[in-house]
Amino acid sequence: MRPQAADRYRSQSSARRIVIISRDNTRTYTFSPLALFGGLTLFLAVSLGFLAATTYLVFRDDLFDLVRERNANMQQAYEDRIARLRSEIDRISSRQILDSVAMDEKVEKIMSVQQGIADRQRAVGELIDKARSIGLIDDGNTAVPADRRAALAPTDVTGSINAYADAGRASLIDRQFDALTSATGVPAIPKADLRTPDGKPDFKAISKHLAAVDAEQAKAVEAIAEAANSRVDEAVEVIANAGLHVNVPEAPDGTEDAVGGPYVPLAGAQALTAAMQDADQAFDRMARVKAAAAKLPLIRPLPGGDMTSNFGSRRDPFLGSLAFHAGIDFRSPTGTDIKPTAPGIVTVAGWSGGYGNLVEIDHGNGVTTRYGHMSRITARVGDRVTRDTVIGEVGSTGRSTGPHLHYETRVDGAPINPVNYINAGNKLANLLP
Repeated sequence: MRPQAADRYRSQSSARRIVIISRDNTRTYTFSPLALFGGLTLFLAVSLGFLAATTYLVFRDDLFDLVRERNANMQQAYEDRIARLRSEIDRISSRQILDSVAMDEKVEKIMSVQQGIADRQRAVGELIDKARSIGLIDDGNTAVPADRRAALAPTDVTGSINAYADAGRASLIDRQFDALTSATGVPAIPKADLRTPDGKPDFKAISKHLAAVDAEQAKAVEAIAEAANSRVDEAVEVIANAGLHVNVPEAPDGTEDAVGGPYVPLAGAQALTAAMQDADQAFDRMARVKAAAAKLPLIRPLPGGDMTSNFGSRRDPFLGSLAFHAGIDFRSPTGTDIKPTAPGIVTVAGWSGGYGNLVEIDHGNGVTTRYGHMSRITARVGDRVTRDTVIGEVGSTGRSTGPHLHYETRVDGAPINPVNYINAGNKLANLLP
């Protein structure tokens, strides 16, 4: 029995134990020789591998150089990319700055143009006010119908002087200055889209719009100048038809001989400036004609007196036979003030046969007027008189049948029908209010 027991113990594999005692705790770890050998072998293999790799790397400096070069390349590529991004950002910023500067310049230019238009608009407005004041347009900014004006036009010396302008001339400029006299003060031009499809200001469209405003202003002023020159020409013709003459510069007719040169169209502002100059010249011509007409005997000597006797052949009130009457008579109460029909110098002031108390005034250029049958003379020979000077009073002195004023107009001593002058004065009052 004993040997068997000994064999049983010998047949068991040998083992190694590790006992760890900590105070009262005891731990026992049992390892087979195979496991222990395997662990040691693995440890040695790893250690040898690490040692071999370390040794390889130590003796292979080129690997470190490759790694460093790769890292350097990566860093350089990263820096290049950052530099490109910065360059792009700078380019975009510079472009935005340039766009902003360009935008500011365009806005400033547009505002300058608009300010110029506003300044010229004020000048055009003043011109329109002047045109209205002289009757080229009426207060309602509408043309006076031709039939209405015909009904109001005076036909004889007893007609009243009306202030209506010529319908044809007013209608000529109505279309042009309608917008200029509107509340906004901007010419009525076709509305334009002043923004691009993306909602930004369209500077080209704005520039065209402002140019159109300038063009409309120029057209309005040109129409006013044309109407004013036409009025002057008509006034000169009226005076000439009455046998008188005024020295007024001719209006430009737009035709010249022996001229030429390349065609350079005027810009809107330049065209308006030229039109304003033409209008100023036209108004200057009108002022000259009006001043010249004011020196001519073209008004009634007694605005409230009734005309009782015409110029020319008539039956003599004393003899009953036909006789020549060198003037016209105006009935008025004794003592009514008598004023000259034009400024001049008194050449006669006293008794003159059948005229009774007579005053004669020289108006220059051979034109004289006579005022007879006065009850009292207040003027003296040599006096310079105006249309507001009282030269005497109505009476019935001389060869007279009752209180009235005998009025004559003479050119170079020859009697002229005063009615022609008075009617011419009425027409001028319509043309040159």
